[in-house]
Amino acid sequence: MNRLKELRKEKKLYQKDIAKELFMSQTGYSQYETETNDISTLMLKRIANFYNVSIDYILCLTDDRTPYTKSIVNNIDSNNNRLKDIREDKDLNQTKLAKILEMSQTGYSAYETKDNDIPTRILIKLANYYNVPIDYLLYITDNRIPHKRK
Repeated sequence: MNRLKELRKEKKLYQKDIAKELFMSQTGYSQYETETNDISTLMLKRIANFYNVSIDYILCLTDDRTPYTKSIVNNIDSNNNRLKDIREDKDLNQTKLAKILEMSQTGYSAYETKDNDIPTRILIKLANYYNVPIDYLLYITDNRIPHKRK
């Protein structure tokens, strides 16, 4: 579930207006609203920034719209790997975490190595399991404490 349609209507915009802002087709944006297509992490960041809300709010993990404080960490730096760090903080290996997420270790590993984009359903599972904001997992914030969960 997501709140994209609600946010768009609050701003009195059409799908084509948002799609233009996000440099994508209206059809592509429509598929995000109807949850026909998964929203890439890059697009989630753009949408959250456009609406000035957290990704957790967009994906209905919280009712608090307040965006988190911006991160000072650069996620492009190859030395930074929040998924690996948070997994190791919980004393988990990739195999154990993959089992929790109901996926293969190889599939999960591709998220840690940034070879594959993380689907929203996996982001939600990770955020809930670790009790952190998705915004933290994606380097939008350094705040590990999520807004009140639903």
